[in-house]
Amino acid sequence: MKIIAYGVRIDEVKYLDDWAKETGNTVEQHTDYLNENTVEWAKGFDGINVLQTTPYSAAMFEKLNEYGIKYIALRNVGTDNVDLDAAKKAGVRISNVPAYSPTAIAEFSLTMALHLLRNVGYVQNDLKNDDFAGASTHIGRELGQSVVGVIGTGRIGQAAVKMFNGFGAKVLAYDPYPAKNTDLDMTYVSLDELLSQADVIDLHVPGIPANDHIIDARAFDLMKPGVVILNTARGNLIDTNALLANLKSGKLAGAGIDTYEYETEDLLKFADHGNFNDPIWDELLAMPNVVLSPHIAYYTETAVHNMVYFSMANLVSFIEKGEAETEVKF
Repeated sequence: MKIIAYGVRIDEVKYLDDWAKETGNTVEQHTDYLNENTVEWAKGFDGINVLQTTPYSAAMFEKLNEYGIKYIALRNVGTDNVDLDAAKKAGVRISNVPAYSPTAIAEFSLTMALHLLRNVGYVQNDLKNDDFAGASTHIGRELGQSVVGVIGTGRIGQAAVKMFNGFGAKVLAYDPYPAKNTDLDMTYVSLDELLSQADVIDLHVPGIPANDHIIDARAFDLMKPGVVILNTARGNLIDTNALLANLKSGKLAGAGIDTYEYETEDLLKFADHGNFNDPIWDELLAMPNVVLSPHIAYYTETAVHNMVYFSMANLVSFIEKGEAETEVKF
């Protein structure tokens, strides 16, 4: 079968080539994203494999319907950038990869938590300014003596809880659909209770409309002084202006942001130039108590391999059987 892959990163090329060789299928690879301008390249292909955080528009789905292409396999989890109504209208079915490596993302959250609790940004800032004495004055906090609030206890959230358990932290959890049959050491509480008690708040919920700005000005008001917040999930979960205000006031001790609220609109510029043309991003980047990263929490060899192989398995299943194990229902 003939498959076209969009949004291909350099690290994915090997795995796409290996998969094609192992299965005997043809995979045409493009670094460009899938949109109404590039979709015409998909004419004559059996299915599309893609990874991007930029929008999948209604106009693009209309053209897929015109070309008779019925299947898209996402190499990632999120579908908040997909016009699902347009996909349904066009008769296009979509699969994703819900669990390519929960451990990778959880590890990154843990990394940021330790960095912020131990004030590493302040230490590095002083050393860069040749202030060795000052660098030795930033007393830290121990994760094992902290209360960690994990919002969202799906696969990634549970992996994070397990790691925080390993450090001896007390873990509070919030999820409208609590995990069942787990031996993890966590206590489910209301969202407000979690926000008011946690020293570290770790977000692992999807970017669906119901979760838009789940962390807003009111949420920050409920938090105790000195809290650290981590977001490796979706950019729309945190009101960035409220985040910035609470960092400036000192209410927040630190923030780890791998998924930035305004990421989508500036993503192409970021890919081209290596930075966002965004004064809020620049202001956050200059703060020693903020860790910013370009949506790379997932980015390990294991995760990239699984994203390619699992998504391709979904696409083959769609084409051959008319179904995929992780089809997105909408």
